[in-house]
Amino acid sequence: MTITSSALPPLPKTAPKARWSSRGQPALSKLLWGLILAPTLAFGQWQAQPERNGVKLWTEQGRDGLVRVRAQCQVVTRLSAFAAVMNDLEAVPQWMAHVEAVKRLDKPSTTEDVIHTRFHLPWPARNRDAVTLSAWRQDPDFTLYLDIKDAAERYPQLKGYVRMHGVSGQWRLAPLGQGLTEIRYTGSADPAGWLPDWLVNKLSVSSTAKTLAGLCNRITELKYQDSQYPFIKEPPATRTRSER
Repeated sequence: MTITSSALPPLPKTAPKARWSSRGQPALSKLLWGLILAPTLAFGQWQAQPERNGVKLWTEQGRDGLVRVRAQCQVVTRLSAFAAVMNDLEAVPQWMAHVEAVKRLDKPSTTEDVIHTRFHLPWPARNRDAVTLSAWRQDPDFTLYLDIKDAAERYPQLKGYVRMHGVSGQWRLAPLGQGLTEIRYTGSADPAGWLPDWLVNKLSVSSTAKTLAGLCNRITELKYQDSQYPFIKEPPATRTRSER
């Protein structure tokens, strides 16, 4: 997002991340993994998950034990409304799961933002933060992308938070005609710290579903639909009078 959404510093050396699935508590981890996620995951293959609140979900298991999550929904909206929602930073915690606060740290160009996001996670997880670089681009067929890359090394770690690393994601908005737009998010991150993979993966799936459902509800608000951005071209069906 410009976060994520959507998205998203030299640091002191930290202890390597412990993964219960590979060391420390292998028996417990395998049991939990089998009960919660293993039946629906396969290495390198997208596996469909149960639909939640109109959001379609897929997961792809990596060799490191963590999953990538893909989610999508369809909504009638202008493309510029998505950018407006992402730029309404104070309102992001109202629809993005577990987000406590979002702040723009830098704006390298008109299509790029460096964003600091603070996450409040449920026990036993400690609160996390992330620094991401978000970049907008658009294809000739009007498909709009917001690419999110990790920028954790650009800014010092925030006291009281575990800095996430390896954050990557992409928002993709594809016009389907007559104003209908398919919104898709794909992403993954290393939460760092001492967390079992099964918990990280469970949170990733549930948070992504909640976030996308929240976005698709919020994006239709009129205050966002009236927005315009110079780097976004609207499909003919959704252009305002001034854009024709």
